[in-house]
Amino acid sequence: MPTQMEIEYWRNRTQRMNKERFVAANVMALVTHGIMQPLDLVKTRAQMLQEGKVFGGIGFQRGFSPAQIFNEIHQSGGGYRKFYTSMDGFVAKTMAYTTARVWGFLLFYDQLNPDPRRTARPDYYIMAGMGGGFLAGVLSNPIDLVFTRMQVDELYPEQCRRNYRGIVDGLTRAVDEGVLMRGAVANGLRIGAICASMTNIYDWCKENSYFFLGPSWINRIWATGAAVGAGTVASMPFDAVRVRMHTMRPLPTGELPYISSYDCFVKMWTYEGRMKYHSNFGCFFSGGQAYAARLFGICFVSQFLLDWYHGRQMVSEFWQPARFNYQGGIDYDIHEPFSDGFNKFMMSKWGITESEAAYSPDVKTQLKIV
Repeated sequence: MPTQMEIEYWRNRTQRMNKERFVAANVMALVTHGIMQPLDLVKTRAQMLQEGKVFGGIGFQRGFSPAQIFNEIHQSGGGYRKFYTSMDGFVAKTMAYTTARVWGFLLFYDQLNPDPRRTARPDYYIMAGMGGGFLAGVLSNPIDLVFTRMQVDELYPEQCRRNYRGIVDGLTRAVDEGVLMRGAVANGLRIGAICASMTNIYDWCKENSYFFLGPSWINRIWATGAAVGAGTVASMPFDAVRVRMHTMRPLPTGELPYISSYDCFVKMWTYEGRMKYHSNFGCFFSGGQAYAARLFGICFVSQFLLDWYHGRQMVSEFWQPARFNYQGGIDYDIHEPFSDGFNKFMMSKWGITESEAAYSPDVKTQLKIV
């Protein structure tokens, strides 16, 4: 059996971003985001269509009906590729978002948790998630801005479209316009809210459910669902503000409808989210069904990709801080870098006859006396 010194060494060699994490995180992101990208387009267009409308109740306005928007996009032609808007934009956005998010979280976590042999307190995870997420949102805002504009361009009349030829052309024209950082605060708060809200909820639900149900697949499903629900409620109001800031155009008077992210939030709250104007807070959650479904799909599929990744022992050192989870690890996309990959690695090296058992849910029959 390994000594405690060996365990601590393998478990805590690093807490920051490195080449291995960069490659693994971005490959998983491209796979999971690629599968769920159609829902992102539906959500963004639903938010765009909701602007300026007041309504009472869910589903009353076209802007709050993701199913109808999906059908309209599909019927307009272009095939499945149309849901990706621009392949270079999709790849650039996904990689910039993933790299900045994971790097930002680990940067703040390493500062808050100076002793890598210990798992940080829940409030430290919240602070690292909010700080790292906000920094990631600000840094990736230029690419987000261009890609969001490309997603909603078809909703405008032909003469009013921006018609970006690609992500590079969009960035160049955004620089000329001087709007690269427009909506950066809302974008940062959106990602920070996701990171800070989902991590501890997932852990708490899964670990407490294990006490009652044991190693059941139900634990992973309902813990992911609870975390996604909290993340949707916490982050979507900022996402609605972000989309409006990224896509807004000058009014006939030449003035912009929103001065800042704060001004946009206040106007939405005042004119679209109060019963005084025969409305409700649905303005902040237009397209919420597509948003939540996309987030759940990304989180859930990523966990199985991590099972495969750690089970094949393709990683020389494991995402930190290590922590015991009985199933293959937590989804990187909700900014939780710890997994039980290390535990399975140690068992496969010293206590299991076949390395394949490292990710098997039933390893009792494969243990040998050592």
